[in-house]
Amino acid sequence: MKKILCLLVVLSFALPVWAGDNSSVVMNVKTYIYHDPNCRWAKKCTKNCVKTTKQKAQAQGARACKVCGG
Repeated sequence: MKKILCLLVVLSFALPVWAGDNSSVVMNVKTYIYHDPNCRWAKKCTKNCVKTTKQKAQAQGARACKVCGG
């Protein structure tokens, strides 16, 4: 019971931080995948990529890159 309570307390503090993430990302508008600007795939993307925030990319339905995690 104590472990579950501790987990809930930790998550209650962590979730607002994850939800309000306004870090800069590079989003491919064709594949709807967003990357960290330093990701090797973000550097290769030139034609269909735009710079935006992680929050805006997620709002548009984009998912994180499997290599860098966005």
